[in-house]
Amino acid sequence: MPVEEIAGPLADASRALGQLDGIGRILPDPDLLVRPYMRREAVLSSRIEGTRTSFTELLAFEATGRPPNDGDVRDVFNYLQALDYGLRHVDDAGITMDLVRDMHRHLMTGARGERFATPGEFRNMQNHIGDSDDPALARFVPPPADRMHEGVEQLFGYLARPPDGTPVLIEAAWMHYQFEALHPFLDGNGRVGRLLIPLLLAHRHHLTHPLLYLSPFFEARRGEYYDRLFAVSARSDWLGWLLFFLEGVLVQAEEGLSLADSIIALGKDWHQRLEARASHNAHRLVDLVHQRIVVDAKGVERELEVSTQTSYALIRTLQEANILHEQSGRTWGRLYLAVELKDILDSAR
Repeated sequence: MPVEEIAGPLADASRALGQLDGIGRILPDPDLLVRPYMRREAVLSSRIEGTRTSFTELLAFEATGRPPNDGDVRDVFNYLQALDYGLRHVDDAGITMDLVRDMHRHLMTGARGERFATPGEFRNMQNHIGDSDDPALARFVPPPADRMHEGVEQLFGYLARPPDGTPVLIEAAWMHYQFEALHPFLDGNGRVGRLLIPLLLAHRHHLTHPLLYLSPFFEARRGEYYDRLFAVSARSDWLGWLLFFLEGVLVQAEEGLSLADSIIALGKDWHQRLEARASHNAHRLVDLVHQRIVVDAKGVERELEVSTQTSYALIRTLQEANILHEQSGRTWGRLYLAVELKDILDSAR
């Protein structure tokens, strides 16, 4: 593969990634961006697999903690749990088989495909990709279980000791393809494979805070995403896959920068809307809303360690400032949404 054909795209993607990391470094509280970005990733990565949970539905479930009636919500929440678990543990020993199995366990336990998926266990039978039950009619048939296990050993051996000088974005693209080609689990491979990308960037310290996610790009160009992966298996078209992957990094890093500017500006505007006499706790609630987007009175009471009466008073203050809007229409268990912030996140690519 001619190196010169990827040199320019690699440089552009790396530059944009560095600029995005710079945003995370200068923020006094990176969670103002990290939490919304992670939740958007959970929704869009799961959507590639056919879920229809909205960003607001996930946030509402998190705010209340009530078990969801909708299996899609559970699947998306599990994705978020797996991502959070991976980011918290990846620096212990890197991306290992044990870490990936633990993430798969978080992803699939309680999910709709739990019984079939054997959470946390690599497969010991043949699987295939495609709607047909007949492997002969499948679009792609991964290697049989014995060869898959050999491939998994090689993959994680490589990740433990990558060749010196390998650009991390090339390593991430190679890793994602190899994992998808091996398809080591009976279900959940696409989601786990996409989870590994931010984990690798975090572990290699190319992002001090997890702000880059490729699922929005893959979801927007889903057909090409699958075609590029299959083209590597069918024709060894590594150049096409690498260029597509690097384009995704560039697009999502630039979008992340634009998104960060809009989110930060909105937060400043919210604080300015509160009158100078607004309490310190009202400004604390603004920061909480910036992270959570959807809140309820009990959550505010717990997070800010205030009384029930104070919690409702603080929410009213933010309603009067047009920051929060009641969404449920109920007289009890009301949910309050930061519509402006939701709209910013929804409008991004």
